[in-house]
Amino acid sequence: MTAPDGASVVDSLSEHSVDCIACEDRLTGIDAIGVLRLVRDTDPAIPFVLYALDGSESLAADAISAGVTDYVRADGDDGLDRLIETLVSASRRYRAEQDVALLNDLARNVYERITEAFFALDREWRFTYINQEAENLLEVTAERIVGENIWEVFPESVGSTFYTEFHRAIATQDPVTFEESFGLLDKHFEVRAYPSEDGLSIHFRQTVAGESTRGDHLMELTSLLSYDLADSIDNARAALTATRASHPEVDGLDDVEAALDRMDDLVNHSVTLASEENYSTTNSTG
Repeated sequence: MTAPDGASVVDSLSEHSVDCIACEDRLTGIDAIGVLRLVRDTDPAIPFVLYALDGSESLAADAISAGVTDYVRADGDDGLDRLIETLVSASRRYRAEQDVALLNDLARNVYERITEAFFALDREWRFTYINQEAENLLEVTAERIVGENIWEVFPESVGSTFYTEFHRAIATQDPVTFEESFGLLDKHFEVRAYPSEDGLSIHFRQTVAGESTRGDHLMELTSLLSYDLADSIDNARAALTATRASHPEVDGLDDVEAALDRMDDLVNHSVTLASEENYSTTNSTG
């Protein structure tokens, strides 16, 4: 589609699915840099390619400053061919980035449906995710701690049961379950940590010391994970497979796959623990 001015370009972004914008710098009545600035105010991510008949350094500098995606000089017989090649490449990259963003949203939505306190750590003990309930119980914010080392955020935990059990889970690649008081917050937690090759997923809830609700808690979590979240994980994997097929070169797909693998491990570990707990309870009462 074509648009006669910057305002029409911006209107098109809200009315149509647009993968890329190309603008020539010498069209009558068109200020290419002005159009670029209008577009960037509306959509900072959509590719914008400037086709420059005036190949001056000042125009290039202005375009870069305004957020141009690419800059194609019109000089030479192959100018239009280079423009088309650039537009196709930019469009593919943009669609792939949109697909990755969608996959990340799917993975995030799966995490958010876990209503109990939950956070994830990578192999370097850095927070990669924390949900709202965990923020509330630990009295922190995701903005402050994501990307930070847990033992630096909570240095008083070094050497504690939390420290010992989390390291044991990573070393053995077996899930751990324990209860422990967190003195800094004057709270008692029931904790389950599930290891994977990428790090550790931790679920916990606040309890009263000596009044464990482990059995009921595991069954509640298992019901959510095995019957509800499993479908969401399968849907996200299908979307990931489709994206790999259409955009195998795009960055970020391995990270999405790692997140889905971690969620699969979480489901499997939870089902196993719940089954063992149910067997133990049945034997003790039978």
